[in-house]
Amino acid sequence: MGQTAKRTTTVTVDLGELKAPWQVWCQAHGITPSHALRNALRQAMDRRATRAPVPRLRVTLKPERATARMEVNLTPSELAALKRMAGHEGYVPTKWVVAMVRTKLTGQPQVGQPELETLARSNQQLLALGRNLNQIAKVLNSAPQNRTAFRVEVITELSRVIQAHTKKVSDLLRGTVERWHIQ
Repeated sequence: MGQTAKRTTTVTVDLGELKAPWQVWCQAHGITPSHALRNALRQAMDRRATRAPVPRLRVTLKPERATARMEVNLTPSELAALKRMAGHEGYVPTKWVVAMVRTKLTGQPQVGQPELETLARSNQQLLALGRNLNQIAKVLNSAPQNRTAFRVEVITELSRVIQAHTKKVSDLLRGTVERWHIQ
């Protein structure tokens, strides 16, 4: 009879004293030892891959209509959780999933209604700060003798407010990207 070809994808490992607990663990989790080891190797390699930069797709300025469809099957509890989370973040479920996919593909934030409202308030606050700074600059330029009228504390406080505000906006934008990462 013919010989069977040797499998080139097999690895033999001497587990020593780990073999019995490994088999118990696999049986308790309803998984074969081979499948469990493949999963462990995938996870280990995925962790290493996360250290490398994630390949991102370029966003083009050319508008494109979303016409390609995809069906996703979820459990009833997953769908209920998705609906709650999407609603909490100001999305309908479909748009929430699309925003998640776009964020993961591009690395760019996708903002929902709550974020848009926060960014609009941010712009209003920045405009008010800009007007205040323009007024200070105008007085300082037109009447140098009035430089003492503007205490260092006032300018320092304006700087603090701007830095705090910038951090708030940065956190908001980072949050829109990071919300899609599974922890």
